Formats: sequence, C-alpha cells, structure tokens
Amino acid sequence: MYVRLISNGAMHFVVPGNLPVGCSPMYLTLFATPNKKDYTKKNGCLKKLNKFAKYHNSLLQGELVKLQKKYPMTRIIYADYYGAAIPFTYSPKHFGFTHGALTTCCGGGGPYNFNPSARCGINGSRVCTNPSSYANWDGVHLTEAAYHAMAMSLLHGPNTIPPLL
Repeated sequence: MYVRLISNGAMHFVVPGNLPVGCSPMYLTLFATPNKKDYTKKNGCLKKLNKFAKYHNSLLQGELVKLQKKYPMTRIIYADYYGAAIPFTYSPKHFGFTHGALTTCCGGGGPYNFNPSARCGINGSRVCTNPSSYANWDGVHLTEAAYHAMAMSLLHGPNTIPPLL
C-alpha cells in the first residue's frame, strides 16, 4: 500500500503502532482468567496480549526502517501508540482519570464495565456523567481526554520516531 502511495507522489506518512491491547476492557473481559500470574502487578493488564502488541510493533518498526531506506525522499514516522497510552495504566490519576484506566465510561457492568451483551448504546448500558475522568470510552475506544493526552505525547513527546515536530 505505501509503495503505491509513494509511487503516486505521497511524501509524508505517520504509521501507528498497536495500543496496549492487554489493557483494553474488552480483552480483559473476553480473556479473563483466574490465574493472577497472567496479569501485570503494576497495572492489571494481560501480559500475553501486551507482549503480542509489543512484538507486532517491533516488527512494524523494522519494516518501516526498510521502507525508509528504500525511499529516502519520503518521511515515514512511526507513532508509538503503545508508548503514548501505557502511562495511563500506571498513573491514571496523573492524567485526570480518577476512575482508573481499565474501566469504561459507557458500558453494561462487570469488573471493567464492559459487558458484550450490553455494550455501549445497547439496552442495559449506561454512560458516565464525566467522560474526561475515564481513559476508556466503551471497552474498545479511548475517551476524548485519553486521545488528547496521546496526541500531546505524540506531538511533543518521545513517542514518534523520528520526532513529529
């Protein structure tokens, strides 16, 4: 896909990596396990899913390096979504997420307020009164406040390679 875009004149790309999917309320619910060793102690995320996301991101970065070498006149930027979002799970209150990073604002109950039978917008689900105090909107998507924090990290922080600005 990128080769076709480059051959048609595209010069600038921002390619996002995966989020820490092991911290997603949807995956935490669907792949819940009674084995506490499957979760990280610091943030309660599923280790294997986050390991998979990191592995995917490392392969993606390797391919982007190859692509950049092949097309040196293009600007290919890797956006580290994992690195931009994982701080929410370690220090949610630092970002204003007083309800933590693993609980959804809009959902249908359960440990993470994610219920596949009562997803956001379906009968049985409820929306919180202050979405900006949550990192996660519906178990799949982040809140506007979380995306804003990620954007600031990507624009002004260390989570783009090479730096975006």
